[in-house]
Amino acid sequence: MLTFLTIIFTLNISFFVNGKESNLPPLKIHPLPVSLQQWTSETQENYFSEIQPHLAGYLIWSSFPVRVYVQSPDEDLSPAGLTQFQQWQKAVRIAIESWNPYLPLIETDDSDNADIFIYRRHPPLKLEINPETGLFNRPRATAATTTVNFYLTPTPPVQLRHRMSIEVNPHQTFDYLVTNITHELGHALGIWGHSLDTNDVMYHSHSREIPSISPQDINTLKKIYQQPTRLGWNIDT
Repeated sequence: MLTFLTIIFTLNISFFVNGKESNLPPLKIHPLPVSLQQWTSETQENYFSEIQPHLAGYLIWSSFPVRVYVQSPDEDLSPAGLTQFQQWQKAVRIAIESWNPYLPLIETDDSDNADIFIYRRHPPLKLEINPETGLFNRPRATAATTTVNFYLTPTPPVQLRHRMSIEVNPHQTFDYLVTNITHELGHALGIWGHSLDTNDVMYHSHSREIPSISPQDINTLKKIYQQPTRLGWNIDT
């Protein structure tokens, strides 16, 4: 599940006000990361047409390695609870390692300077209105969700940047934890959309066969990183 959380700035610039852009950096293309430059595949297929750009452009990173903060266990966990938490952490690290050959990632304990945050907790239930009845549908539990937050760097040169937060329902089998976290990391790395192919890890829903990262996933990621964005560029104040 994808969630936009747009922050409105009212300091020296206006960020997003009434859906309009003001004093934002122009859309420009960052150099393609070396790891994606070196990526080749026998197939050229991708699902780039399913990717959603934002007012800020494509949600990509321009500074590497991308820093990932992984939630730590509470000190008062029982031995059984600690074992479950460690299994969850193991699934997170497998997911991080699976994306690492394509975009450099590094785990960090410094939450103040992290780019991506991964939390072991129930994602919030999303209320949706039934268009036929006008009533709220009964919300369903979500396996995981990714939310994007925009911010301005505090020191000059001021830049428009973003952070990604991933919330993962811990009550899943280990294999599904790995797949769901890998899927959400794909969103956090810039694949803001879903594949329609069950063979891709970014397929839009659970399937009987648990997929891994496919050539189509990486072809799509590479195409995204060739697109313009306002993220990571200096703002004219």
